[in-house]
Amino acid sequence: MNVPVDVEGRRSILRVLLVITLLSAIFFSVFNWMVGLKLFALLEFAVACLWGGILSISKTTPNLQRWSLVYLISFLSLVLIGIWISKFRSGLYAWIFIFPILSYLLLGRRLGIVLTAFSVFIGLGALGARVWQQDMDVHWIVLGNFGLCALAIWAMAHVYEFKRETMVARLHEMATRDPLTGLLNRRTLIETLDLVLYRAKRRSEPVTFVYIDIDDFKLINDTQGHDRGDHILLTVAQAIRSGTRLEDYAFRPGGDEFFIIFTNCTKSQAKDIYARRIARELHKVEEGLSLSVGYVQADPGYELSPEQLMQQADQSMYAAKRAEKLKSQT
Repeated sequence: MNVPVDVEGRRSILRVLLVITLLSAIFFSVFNWMVGLKLFALLEFAVACLWGGILSISKTTPNLQRWSLVYLISFLSLVLIGIWISKFRSGLYAWIFIFPILSYLLLGRRLGIVLTAFSVFIGLGALGARVWQQDMDVHWIVLGNFGLCALAIWAMAHVYEFKRETMVARLHEMATRDPLTGLLNRRTLIETLDLVLYRAKRRSEPVTFVYIDIDDFKLINDTQGHDRGDHILLTVAQAIRSGTRLEDYAFRPGGDEFFIIFTNCTKSQAKDIYARRIARELHKVEEGLSLSVGYVQADPGYELSPEQLMQQADQSMYAAKRAEKLKSQT
């Protein structure tokens, strides 16, 4: 399941975290310098400079996940080094508990689970090493409490992100799919066509845009009822699915109109191979149903916009419809 990423939401979270931890790093850098931990203070200052650089580009960078990962790894490394060399290490253990939440918020479920596992197990290892050195009588109690608390936070973060992804995917499906046929809707048409044309131009590949209209669909609705009309629409949609490839895009923008984007496909291929396949699948179920189809091929040097391409396909479809009417009258 491809889940849309809330990039702007993660961008805002990263910026807030950067401001808070950047100020904290500067404060503790000064503090540790004053108490004699000068090497650690310099390290904190260097990390603060890194975070300042990330903050400066975080509002516009297209590589948000990459910089979020850099931020989290540098943050975790600073905490672990502090635990190892600082006199105030007990307070630093508290930061380990926040990494499951931050990892999922900034990186999502798949990458978040990896960084969370790393941070929790490394944190447990650092704590275990310290507890064993200082008081062997209570190490199981300390490690047990730390581990259970970290795992509880990890589990809650994982469940929350899973539920969020599921809900976002469901909402995205509702926003981009036609509820009757399940094909892509008008909302995604221009955006998808623009993206396909851009990729085709870079790869020097042809794209064929197809406009399909069901003949006499209004008459079918008026004489046979809307249930029959819906059945026809579902039948055509299923024929389109069966007759197209995984790399193609099929749309039902509304009414009895259907659009297909054939990637890396010429107009003649679309007519001779895929249109015949769609017609064959359709006639298996609805033998008397006819379609009017318009074709437009966009070559790599094509300069028309998606809207102009759709207009040309519309004109081609209506020309085919008029030609079929003239043929039936003679």
